[in-house]
Amino acid sequence: MPPVQTSYPARPAAAYEGMAADQNPTTIVSRTVETPEGIGFGRAVFQGTRDESIAAAGAVFRGIALADRNARPSPGGADLFAKGETAPVMTSGAVWVVTASAASAGSPAYVTPAGAITAAASGNAPVPNALFDTSAPAGGLVRLRLN
Repeated sequence: MPPVQTSYPARPAAAYEGMAADQNPTTIVSRTVETPEGIGFGRAVFQGTRDESIAAAGAVFRGIALADRNARPSPGGADLFAKGETAPVMTSGAVWVVTASAASAGSPAYVTPAGAITAAASGNAPVPNALFDTSAPAGGLVRLRLN
C-alpha cells in the first residue's frame, strides 16, 4: 500500500473548505445525498427530490455541506459525501468556502448554476441572507455567513 502522506507542513492550515468558521450558534441538519457523483465538502447543496435529501444542483438552495473528517474516503481521493450517505448541512452560521470570483467582506453571496459560491451576481442566484465575512481572490477561502 502506498503512503498516504509523505510530507508535513510546519503548521496546519488556518481553515479548509467546509470547516465551521467559529463557535457561534449554528443550525446544522442531516440530509441524504442524491447526486450520483457525490457532493464535496464546502459546496452549496440544494433540495433533492425527497424531503430529507440534497443534490449538488437545483433550484432551492439548502445550505453548505460541512466537512466531516470521519467520512468514508472516496475512490478518487476527493473529500466528498457519496450518493446515499448522510451529510451535515449548515443552514445558518459561518463556514469556510472557496469563492469562484473575488469576494469582499460584507458583500452578498450568490451561487452559480454549477453550485459554486461567488460574489458575481450576473447569471447567478442570490444565496438568501448570506454575506462574505472575509475577502479573498477567485479560488481563495472565504468565510461565508448564512443568516
